[in-house]
Amino acid sequence: MTILDYLLRSMLYLLLFAGCYQLLLRQTTYFGLNRAYLLLTLLMSGLLPFASITDSAGETLSTGVMTLPAITVGREPQLADTNWSVLTVLCASYGAGVLLMLLRLAWRLGSVHQLIRQGAAQPQNGYTLIRLAHNQIASFSFGQYLVLNRTDAHNPPDALLRHEEAHIRQRHTVDVLIIEITQSLFWFNPTLWYYKQAIQEVHEFLADRAAATRVSTGYAHQLVSYALDTPVAALTTPFYSFSTLKQRITMLQKPASPRRSLLGYALVLPLAATLVMCTQSERDQPLTQHDATTNASVRKPVRVDGEVFTVVEQQPEFPGGMKALGTYLNQNLKYPDAAEKAKVSGKVFVSFIVTKTGEITDVQILKGMGFGTDEEAIRVVSQMPRWKPGRQEKELLNVRFNLPINFELDSVSEPNDYLKDIKTIVLNGKEVTKDEFRKVSTDDIKSVDVDKANSTIKVTTN
Repeated sequence: MTILDYLLRSMLYLLLFAGCYQLLLRQTTYFGLNRAYLLLTLLMSGLLPFASITDSAGETLSTGVMTLPAITVGREPQLADTNWSVLTVLCASYGAGVLLMLLRLAWRLGSVHQLIRQGAAQPQNGYTLIRLAHNQIASFSFGQYLVLNRTDAHNPPDALLRHEEAHIRQRHTVDVLIIEITQSLFWFNPTLWYYKQAIQEVHEFLADRAAATRVSTGYAHQLVSYALDTPVAALTTPFYSFSTLKQRITMLQKPASPRRSLLGYALVLPLAATLVMCTQSERDQPLTQHDATTNASVRKPVRVDGEVFTVVEQQPEFPGGMKALGTYLNQNLKYPDAAEKAKVSGKVFVSFIVTKTGEITDVQILKGMGFGTDEEAIRVVSQMPRWKPGRQEKELLNVRFNLPINFELDSVSEPNDYLKDIKTIVLNGKEVTKDEFRKVSTDDIKSVDVDKANSTIKVTTN
């Protein structure tokens, strides 16, 4: 899975969870569950793209069959062009966006911290009360601080104090910071803006419900009368907000939601499971028996005489042993061009039978990757030389094996690895031979410019 696949899948999961919340859960009075739902689904949208339904499926096909050690084969990728590709531009844009969003978050945190430092601190039971000497901003809470502007500091409204104390006790600032950091890392995802608004709304409902039980008279009336036109600090939790005021009053007066509303939370699980299956790429899907049959051996099938065993006293052996088998696969397996271009790597599980005569037959793919790797594995395994047959005492037997073949692209390490495709080497403006260039230490190489059309490489050293 590429980084682009991950980002697209995480956006799909988050969009699903947001849609379920808006349609099924937002109007319920289970505010605590709604808060947990928003935070957990935010985490799940980051983890579910890694979910795979194929690993265990592939292994279950191997139950009861002798599995040989995995053989790793690879191919060195072509030397990449030094010009910026579309992917490079996208990665650079993403990194720049993350940096700007983190700087923005740091600046906003600094602004709040500066406001807190401007006031007079007074320790209270479970929090610190900060009294400001100006009315430039509305009273708010942040972390363990309850900040009052000059007007509220002289005559603190009871409803405001109880409301902000509830925010502090329930640690709502932690939720806000989690959303802000997530937004900084996934700034391109518009669904996160909805999540931020939704969780701040839930915070207000929770604080209103807690405060209403502690205020003696008319909490809703005090909330409306306090709604003045005063600027609000970023990242903070103010006592009021015009955008949520009507909804907060409605929720205060709304009766408790019926228990059947809890079914909305349970409905999310099968929807998420369905999306996990839908987002599995074709090459990740386990092969059915029909698929395996269609990938039959490219060699003319050999008749299997007698029962096929999985474990015998003396197992069949490739001529020369496992080391020779690895050498054979490395020399004969060709990394498919489609797999190389798509940068596909992973294991292909091949099943085959070694007959009494040592011939290879019934070659099947138990778990494949696609992009030509399955066909290549079948081709090479089918063309293996005769094995030394398996025995039980003195009797020759048919034995089935599973062979994991690990297709792996080698990383680009240094330009010298690719001289076989280069005709002309220019070192610091002077044409040199390949032998002369091999004497240059890779630590001294400053830049490399590749001209594929003319099979020329230009190298500059320190």
